Amino acid sequence: MAAQQSIDRVMVATKRKKKTDTVVLNDQLPPLKHGEIRLSVDKAGLSTNNMFYAQMGDAPLLKFFAVYPIKGQKELANVPAWGLATVIESANPDFQVGERYRGFLHMSNVVQMKAKKTKDGFVAYGDGREKLVKAYNVFHKVNESPDSPFAGDGAKADLAMSSAPSALSGYVIYELLRMKDFYDGNSVVLTSASSKLSLATAVFLQKDKQQGRIKKVIAYTGSKNKSFIESTGLFDLVLTYDQTLPSDSDLKHVMIDVAGDATIFKKNKKVITKALAVGGTHSSAKSSTFTAFGPSGIVKMITGMAAPKAIANWFDDHLNPKLEMFFAPSVMADLTSSLGKQQFDKQCEDALGQFVDAAIDKGWIEVNRCEDTDAVRQAYSRIFRGEVPPSEAVIFSLAS
Repeated sequence: MAAQQSIDRVMVATKRKKKTDTVVLNDQLPPLKHGEIRLSVDKAGLSTNNMFYAQMGDAPLLKFFAVYPIKGQKELANVPAWGLATVIESANPDFQVGERYRGFLHMSNVVQMKAKKTKDGFVAYGDGREKLVKAYNVFHKVNESPDSPFAGDGAKADLAMSSAPSALSGYVIYELLRMKDFYDGNSVVLTSASSKLSLATAVFLQKDKQQGRIKKVIAYTGSKNKSFIESTGLFDLVLTYDQTLPSDSDLKHVMIDVAGDATIFKKNKKVITKALAVGGTHSSAKSSTFTAFGPSGIVKMITGMAAPKAIANWFDDHLNPKLEMFFAPSVMADLTSSLGKQQFDKQCEDALGQFVDAAIDKGWIEVNRCEDTDAVRQAYSRIFRGEVPPSEAVIFSLAS
């Protein structure tokens, strides 16, 4: 184990009352205590995911702001960001300097935490983490094999890192659709179609469309992104938000609502077979899709997130609201149970590689690196203002 010492830390923190604003904080992390590890934040992604984390930072059950609390600064919060980190100091005999992991980090150069080694990574604990959603505390050891999408330092590795949360969420949604036989639908509608989550989901759906399992993949996007979405060739129809879904009698639409704008769901409710509330990329929406839940949708959301698995499964089998929440951890648990952990992890990495290869090889997306606090703050602000084009993937590294 390396000698224990304090270390300078820099953070880009968010104002709780005005989440579009950030400040730079500088302090020192204390020497490690027994069982703790310290990791350099090598690189992490900034996207509309982070905007959702900020908007839902204090939401019951989610509590994103509690992942990396800022002591003595109640008006500020750290917005989590998925990324890669390297162990640079260890007071835990199970961890060696140089090991790399990916998981929930934040806009900083360094993090430290108590860690318990697992077969494929570690689980962070202590400081109230036990009260958080389990997924926030799980870190996966980086697959360093040459065929891993995370291998190397080029654009594909950067995009794999920055898009992994979105693309893998898209893959889990895709597998859920397959498990549910597309909820008896034959048309998949993706709102916020320019998001990495929706683009990845559309990539995975191409095979099912070719095999005739579904008839159409439809996009909802803003007018400024319409030409970009059309250029990908992933969608049969691209709608702007002032339009409504086709009412063809032979189409049964299943909506994957990444935008989180209740207006979209409400005006299309009559022609939708099922809608899954996934995100909240539309920060300016008058009302969130989550406010449109009926009683059964609320019950399914609460039991899915907080109830024992047997109870959650019972409600999942017996309640079928038109609009319900997509909760990735529960679906991932089902997939892990049915496929086995090793096979599920392999399929996830294969799916991520499929999306990254398509995005880079076909020129849909380029990577923009931010390597100082000013650049990180500007990128974060641009995301909230909707100024980051879908063709740009933002990553940051403050670890120099």
